[in-house]
Amino acid sequence: MVHFGINAPRTGKSMVYGTCVFCGEIFARNAKMQVCDKCEVILTWTSSINFLTAVNRLSALIKAGKLDSKLRNENYCKANFGTRGAQVIMDAIDGSQIR
Repeated sequence: MVHFGINAPRTGKSMVYGTCVFCGEIFARNAKMQVCDKCEVILTWTSSINFLTAVNRLSALIKAGKLDSKLRNENYCKANFGTRGAQVIMDAIDGSQIR
């Protein structure tokens, strides 16, 4: 039996802690994920408003210097986040270089 915490058996509702691949914050979820709630829109956008929200989130991370340098590689992003996630990341990076 796998234990989670001190003498606590792992059940389906146990929280899993992870580090967000975009902002680096530690977050807890009941399923294994790679992004926190704030950065989730980067990978799950469905409309133009969500796209702009994702670009703004990434732009804020770029300005704060929190965006990992490997995320600037388009092929890496496509392989790990799909074409939609890579599109948002590349657009945010391009937008931050213009200013």
